Amino acid sequence: MLTIETNADFAVEKEYCFHVLFREMLGTDYRVVWTTEKHYRIRLPNGASVVIEDRFWGDVSANNYLNVNHLPAFCPSLKYENRDYAVLYGRPFIQEITENDQTTRQCGADLFASTFFMLTRWEEYVLPDRDAHGRFPAAASAAVRFGFMDRPVVNEWADLLFLLLQKAGWQHTRPERRYKLSLSCDVDHPRLWWSAADRLKTLGGSLFSRGNPDEFKYWLLNYTFGAHDPYDVFDEWLHIFREHHLQVHFNFLGERKRGSDCYYPVRHPFVRKTMEKLAAQGHFIGFHPSYEAYENAGTFERELESLRQVSPVPVQTGRQHYLRFAAPFTWRTWDAAGMDWDSTLGYSELEGFRCGICHDYPVFDFLERKMLRLREKPLIAMDVTLAQYRELTPEKALESLLHLKEQVVRHGGEFVFLWHNSSWNTYFWARWKSVFLQFIST
Repeated sequence: MLTIETNADFAVEKEYCFHVLFREMLGTDYRVVWTTEKHYRIRLPNGASVVIEDRFWGDVSANNYLNVNHLPAFCPSLKYENRDYAVLYGRPFIQEITENDQTTRQCGADLFASTFFMLTRWEEYVLPDRDAHGRFPAAASAAVRFGFMDRPVVNEWADLLFLLLQKAGWQHTRPERRYKLSLSCDVDHPRLWWSAADRLKTLGGSLFSRGNPDEFKYWLLNYTFGAHDPYDVFDEWLHIFREHHLQVHFNFLGERKRGSDCYYPVRHPFVRKTMEKLAAQGHFIGFHPSYEAYENAGTFERELESLRQVSPVPVQTGRQHYLRFAAPFTWRTWDAAGMDWDSTLGYSELEGFRCGICHDYPVFDFLERKMLRLREKPLIAMDVTLAQYRELTPEKALESLLHLKEQVVRHGGEFVFLWHNSSWNTYFWARWKSVFLQFIST
């Protein structure tokens, strides 16, 4: 068993990092001995040590780290064994020193504080930057400013920690992780049309609102006078998912006031039958809290209960509408409701690794200073990001997705991918089907 020796300052924060890195990512048990040690000394059964420098908690006093003065100021690269590692806190070096006739490897990069920074999202709490929807923007994040948004840096730090321990003589074998595609659909609109008047509004809007005769022709020829609704893709998708052996999470909005953003009656026979059809084929029904619910626990709980009343299967997972999120309050609401995991944490305007990790992990409430039962399954990419926010071509979008997939495969991670049912049979989205189909087929 590994023994970690360090001082007891910020003990619960340190314990959280140890749990994630050692127990969950390296698959090993450990014990912590609280000492007067300034840094983190990891003692191996063979008597050797690895020292990870503390370049964060030792430099701040109780709880005052939650301000902009303690954000990473720069991000040098640590080069070791032909790989580069981002250094958010500490110094970019690894050296060997002799202590009591033993070789000790000392790492100047504070891997623990860096992991805490990425996973807890305290960065988003202390920075005031917000977009028109109250969301923390990707451009303000350290991941974008320092150029590692396309890398799961926490996984890389776990790799580095494992490598240092191996070189010190650790004989542990890491648990094998295999790549997994986790596909989800946020059902903002189960149908495009709920009445004949809705069909005419779409047809007229293509000409008079958007001034697009090609779109008008598309609707006229394909859908306007047919029985099929363009957003009702569920039968087609079920066939595709069977072929690819995929179990998909379909996140539905709960009951709200008529006229709310993306309103639909969750008790409508079509919605209920759709849920039953999906669940009967082994797919999951998840929760999609409304625009207002991300920082309103009462609204969250009412909407969740309304969905649970009509869902044919338990509802324990989901994602926030519009990816609206406030750290740590949104997580706190999900945890209090007994949810298993949330999958909100991707940026709407940029694909990549918002939390720096490519598999689920337990969340930590940095204000109440405790690890929650809730887990986060970070979103890596979604359709709207690629096509509308980034305005990529389908070819460039697929290229970006495959690049990100390479990183996830390397770490045996989980690629969380969101595609809306409304992003399929429309004039704009029809040419994007190939991106979806090619990606899930790779």
